[in-house]
Amino acid sequence: MQTQTVPLTGPSPGTTRTLTRHYWGDRDARPKVYLQAGLHADEMPGPLALYHLMTLLDAAEAEGRITGNIVVVPLANPIGLSEWLLHKPVGRRDLEGAQNFNRGYPDLAALAGDALEGQLGPDGAENLRIIRKGFAQALAGITSDTEVDELRLRLIEESFDADHVLDLHCDHHAVMHLYASSAAPGTADLLCRCVGSKLALIEDLSGGNAFDEAHTAPWRALRARFPNHTIPDGCFSTTLEYRGQHDVSDPLAQGDALGLMAFLSGVGAVIGGPAPMHPAPEEAPLAGAVEFIAPMGGIVTWTTVPGDRVTEGQVLGHVTDPTTRLRIAITAPTTGLLFRQELWTSCLKGQGLCHVAGQDPRRQGELLSN
Repeated sequence: MQTQTVPLTGPSPGTTRTLTRHYWGDRDARPKVYLQAGLHADEMPGPLALYHLMTLLDAAEAEGRITGNIVVVPLANPIGLSEWLLHKPVGRRDLEGAQNFNRGYPDLAALAGDALEGQLGPDGAENLRIIRKGFAQALAGITSDTEVDELRLRLIEESFDADHVLDLHCDHHAVMHLYASSAAPGTADLLCRCVGSKLALIEDLSGGNAFDEAHTAPWRALRARFPNHTIPDGCFSTTLEYRGQHDVSDPLAQGDALGLMAFLSGVGAVIGGPAPMHPAPEEAPLAGAVEFIAPMGGIVTWTTVPGDRVTEGQVLGHVTDPTTRLRIAITAPTTGLLFRQELWTSCLKGQGLCHVAGQDPRRQGELLSN
């Protein structure tokens, strides 16, 4: 293993942060697999899973079983890790500008597109090489105005040329699920069966240019811009939601690390890892994942749990106002899998309380939560 410590410019005099990357295998080997966790810095199941994965990678390296180029960034957000408010981690948005740490990554196709004019040919593999070189040059020309922009740049500069990008997150209360594009259904299925994802939410363009989509959308955009050239899907990328925020334990994380090793073996980055161990997931369009919005503020109680199959209109729980003794039912907004519920037992009017993944794509536009 090799370790690289990347300095981040501090936002004020006398302050600095660092980003740590760990490497296994030959830096020029393929496939390149990039894994990060903690981008939303109040979500700890992923970082603990990567802690245990690194032990497995050390053993594989000692036995000569690393055949790819594996990069692990176990804590991808040193800014968010240090931002607490009233004894609680904030994590999802920075305190200075309220920017979501998992939105607004560079649009590589837009940045590199003009420079690629006249460079592409009929060979898909050669075009892959040319495009990745173009992405590297475009990223080298970006300057960052804020601390969050610099973090985004430091993260994507290491991952943009990976064959596989896994961004590990978690939800509030949830079953294991993931977000992916339709570009590589076989790889998405393999990943789900390796890590035990119950649900795969599929969408090519979700909006907001989250970290995972910043690696897949450019290839789609360049195919549209250069329709007469063969342009492959250069990267499989996903957001893995490792259950809920309280699902943090060594036994869970050790199992999750084995699942990640199975995936690394399945894509050829490691020899001799465990085989996929879970059934195929349910698949649904991200546009079919519908949220129930609280009709009033109050106390939230549930009669269901994530993982339940529900039908539209079914009572899932209640919001109660004890001052007026009013109780309103939380009902399923569509038929499908109840895959997540909010963490807090109180709510404000207009707050999202849960999501049900259905097969009917009812939403358009920005599909990701803020």
